[in-house]
Amino acid sequence: MIDPDRILIESTKTHRERLGAAFIHGHWAERRKVNSNVGRLLGSFVIAAVACIACMGTGFVLGYLDQQKDEKAITAFQESAKSNPIPARPPYKEVEDTGLLKNTKTGEYIDPKTGFKVDPDTMLATDPQGRLIDTRLGWYYDPDTGYYTDPASGVTVDPDKLEVVEGK
Repeated sequence: MIDPDRILIESTKTHRERLGAAFIHGHWAERRKVNSNVGRLLGSFVIAAVACIACMGTGFVLGYLDQQKDEKAITAFQESAKSNPIPARPPYKEVEDTGLLKNTKTGEYIDPKTGFKVDPDTMLATDPQGRLIDTRLGWYYDPDTGYYTDPASGVTVDPDKLEVVEGK
């Protein structure tokens, strides 16, 4: 048979659960609806788009600065190739063909820019660290690859293509 007390207890229990839920979560009309998640999703898309644009902008600026550095190195290479050596002073005499200074006493050829001894056939001098320097440019020369390296910036240039060589 039907137990009226049991129905009353279950009804009271259900009312208390509803009152507790209303106290914690608010009234039914004020509770979050499924559509409010759409706003959060759109907000996430906007934040992601702003982050992507910031990354792309940073990459563009860094690439532009790297390109300017490379262009500056190539310009410095071309300017070094056009520069004239220092005039000769006794006991050195300037050799017209090469622009080197020849010591009239010892017969050695000297680079007027650095003072290093030069091989007149290759126009290469060796610095105290053992690196080859093209005396006409003042840049380091790698005989294996034929590339030149700017001593100031460390940028390596392919003189045939006038391009910066990466990773060298």
